[in-house]
Amino acid sequence: MWTPPGGRRHSGHPPDPSGRTPPIATGCFPHDFEGSFSAFKERQLVFALTRQLADAQFRRGDRFQSERLWQEAAAEAMDAERITGLLYGVHDHDDLAAMEAVDRPYRERQQEALRRTSTPLARLARLTGPRQTRPSRNHRSARASKALTGSGR
Repeated sequence: MWTPPGGRRHSGHPPDPSGRTPPIATGCFPHDFEGSFSAFKERQLVFALTRQLADAQFRRGDRFQSERLWQEAAAEAMDAERITGLLYGVHDHDDLAAMEAVDRPYRERQQEALRRTSTPLARLARLTGPRQTRPSRNHRSARASKALTGSGR
């Protein structure tokens, strides 16, 4: 640990002789990614697992490795439809642009579903529970069913 002239302690990089702040590692997260850092990490995990699955299933034909990877995807609560779409929708799984192009519609559907469930009406429906639908006694469908039961059929 080193202590700069300001008195705060920092760990990691030693001070730069020129007095500048040490560089921050930002090379992995793309600035044009439309989403949160956790969504970016999830996408990276899904892409890595898809590459491993493609290698196990298509290149090596290793059934046991493939099953283990699918179990790992289930344990991480990854969407099997998303992974299957990436497996069969992309020819070269090392091509990040192709993987992104196939994955983008999935992410857009997820964002739309999240937006729909966060509306005030959807929150109210979660609080009140599902509506029970039963016809009223005075409704004409209730009278028609009474007439059918007494017809002898």
